[in-house]
Amino acid sequence: MNSVFELKIIDLHWIDNEDNASDLCAHGHVFLKIGNEIVCDKESLDVTVSATALYLMRTLESNYKVGDNDNQLLPCCGHFYVPVSVDEVYIVGCPSGIDWTIEHFEDSVKHTTKNNETCLIDFVDYKTAVLNFADTVAKFYDGSLSKEWPIDEPDVKGYEAFWNEWNSLRNKWL
Repeated sequence: MNSVFELKIIDLHWIDNEDNASDLCAHGHVFLKIGNEIVCDKESLDVTVSATALYLMRTLESNYKVGDNDNQLLPCCGHFYVPVSVDEVYIVGCPSGIDWTIEHFEDSVKHTTKNNETCLIDFVDYKTAVLNFADTVAKFYDGSLSKEWPIDEPDVKGYEAFWNEWNSLRNKWL
């Protein structure tokens, strides 16, 4: 089994390529290689990287099968946030995106693509890749215009739940 797992953000932007205070989702291109398969690159898909970061942080503590999320691990879009609780969010997107399976074993993590390409990597290496990804997205938010929170209460609660879950997951691995 291969041990190649590469995950990196190629570029980051807001949906209209301008720093709009009302745009709440960070987008960009992602490079993902699992084993010998390039799963995603600049030509593949423009990804909602903010949702991807949250989804990947979830996989640090649990297995993931294709279709487990409300969206793919590399989703094209996240139209709106639905709060499941004050610190868990459901992100509604579209059917376009890229998914794969993630399984935990003692100190390693196995990734399996839809084409059955696999890699087995050390958990610490996987955790580092995921947290670097999430931290890059967080820095993008920090360097952008302050976001205008939604006006409607369900949207406010959804966005709040997104950041509560993000911070809870991120702080868990400090």
